[in-house]
Amino acid sequence: MFVNEGTFTPDSLIVSPDSPVLKEGIGLKPGQGTLKRGTIICKGTDGSGYIAGKTVTVSSGDGETGSGSTTNMTMKVFGILTDDTETGDKAEGDDIPAVVYTTGIFNRAALSVYTEAAVATFEDELKGIGIHLRNVQTI
Repeated sequence: MFVNEGTFTPDSLIVSPDSPVLKEGIGLKPGQGTLKRGTIICKGTDGSGYIAGKTVTVSSGDGETGSGSTTNMTMKVFGILTDDTETGDKAEGDDIPAVVYTTGIFNRAALSVYTEAAVATFEDELKGIGIHLRNVQTI
């Protein structure tokens, strides 16, 4: 008669109800693997979402004649991923739908970014969009 739909395990990602917690959808670029809840997501100039700290290059000019060049795509912090999201291993196909928190107060230690980056690098930019970070004391 009863079906177990899943379990809830508190993760202390959201620290306080004192600030509104708003959400918005974004399409994540395929090929980034599994992105965990709490991952900082940046939006590229192509409109897709990427894990914060990852460098994405774009080509310009004529690649067939070798006269093209590559530059790093401009990225802006967009939000914090609400749920684990699988984007696959191949960087091809349509963007993967996801939801991010765009405002609120979050646990600094529960956030993640690309392996070669640090959460602190993005803190000022997060504040600029209404996301504030706090340290949470664990018992």
